[in-house]
Amino acid sequence: MPNNAGAHYEFHWPITQRHPVLSEAMAIAMDYLEQTGIAERITNTEALVAAEILTSWEKGIRHRIALSNRAIDAAEKLAA
Repeated sequence: MPNNAGAHYEFHWPITQRHPVLSEAMAIAMDYLEQTGIAERITNTEALVAAEILTSWEKGIRHRIALSNRAIDAAEKLAA
């Protein structure tokens, strides 16, 4: 498993949704998924994580940890 500690994920969010919290949530979720090996078991992990974060954002969730947790939950369910 590659060590990407401190890796920076730059996902191209829709023009109407460029908020730093989105990128922070993405980085938290991807770091966790890579450290646990879950990211390797899912095709296009970044797209899944981004979609889950954006869906949660559109539902009104604004806390980076809550956003990342929802994305992690979705990835864990898919990898199971």
